[in-house]
Amino acid sequence: MKYALIGAIESEFNDTNVNTGICEACKRRLESEAIECFTAWRKNGGWLKDIDIYAVCPTKNIISEETKEKFKELNVTYIEEYQPVTETFTSGFLNIPLVGMMMEQRLDHDVFIKIDLDMNLIKPLPERWVNSEQIIVGQYDDYCTKMQRVPVDGNNPLDTGFVISKRTTKLYHKFFETVMSLMGSDDPEWQRVKAQTGEYFLEEFAMDRIYASGEFDIQLVQKYQVGEWYTPVNELSDDELREVYFWHEHLEYDPLYDKFREKIDFFKRMKDMT
Repeated sequence: MKYALIGAIESEFNDTNVNTGICEACKRRLESEAIECFTAWRKNGGWLKDIDIYAVCPTKNIISEETKEKFKELNVTYIEEYQPVTETFTSGFLNIPLVGMMMEQRLDHDVFIKIDLDMNLIKPLPERWVNSEQIIVGQYDDYCTKMQRVPVDGNNPLDTGFVISKRTTKLYHKFFETVMSLMGSDDPEWQRVKAQTGEYFLEEFAMDRIYASGEFDIQLVQKYQVGEWYTPVNELSDDELREVYFWHEHLEYDPLYDKFREKIDFFKRMKDMT
């Protein structure tokens, strides 16, 4: 099997979310987060630490020469290829299905692993997920859902920060097609979500819709990460904590989130469990 870690990237503090004004608190250090993300992957990835990594910028918001050099040091393939369709995007998150579709078209890898740039791997992913015949997609648990959009069809919404799929499923082709069909549509369910949170969750709502359709064999996973506004460490059981694989938080994190308290709790619990 041939594996690849894939992700969309734009420049530091200058990205589609900033330019569309979709979120006042969405100014992100995407380049710095990517460097931390890929460094953690190379360090903690275990059996997957040396797989190919692709970072793709499909917009005019290209990254710095310094970051390009750092990517080379980390053996990350950076692709800078402007896609005019990005000018129509209502949020930067729509780059995710676009880049995934581009990778499905151009690469020959068997399995794609997609994580958010602010997700740092703590320990190797389990083979039961990476080599699964099912598509693995994150899902917000009950705690996280309170801070997200409204549930869809009675299910907690999906978290597209973590997706593992086989290239042959063409998941990202369907993902991109669904996003484009919903953007600007009068779909009543999407309008209900949009009325609550604007365009912010369009990309994840599209994955909700794909899952609800039953077209793909998808396994949902929860509580695989801790960090900024995810379920607190002290609310996870020991067994749940053992299944945490990512620390997920922005470099410019919400000041109401107690980053240091969470880290202390996490490492203390992990030490007590050994």
